[in-house]
Amino acid sequence: MAFGKINHLEFLVDDLEEAVKYFTEKLGFKLVRRFDVGWGFGKAVEVKAPNGTEIFELHQVTDEFKEQIKKAPGWVYFNHIAFEVEDIDKEYEELTSKGVKFAGPPHFNPESGRNLAQTREPDGREWIQLQEAKPK
Repeated sequence: MAFGKINHLEFLVDDLEEAVKYFTEKLGFKLVRRFDVGWGFGKAVEVKAPNGTEIFELHQVTDEFKEQIKKAPGWVYFNHIAFEVEDIDKEYEELTSKGVKFAGPPHFNPESGRNLAQTREPDGREWIQLQEAKPK
């Protein structure tokens, strides 16, 4: 079996418009397109990572969607994706000035040997992590 490149990462969000503002206005992602998912799952958007080709597909969680999730209890919103940054303190300051919330300030994680900072998106989830490329 041969896998190709990643096509997209899918996330479920409670408020699609807040998520779009968060990704585009605060994190610098580019809005690629809006579409209706169909199958009773409502609206969705695709946003592209600012310095890459990764596409995040954000789906509005509807009541019907929640009912479908109950039928598949292993289905989660997502855990996190880590983006490398050159200077984590600088990125933290810049993003904080734009209103991005964090779980806490950048910190060293001795288990992984990384300097990390975990952002909180509008629904309070921590699925965007910043990781310093070369810890000090």
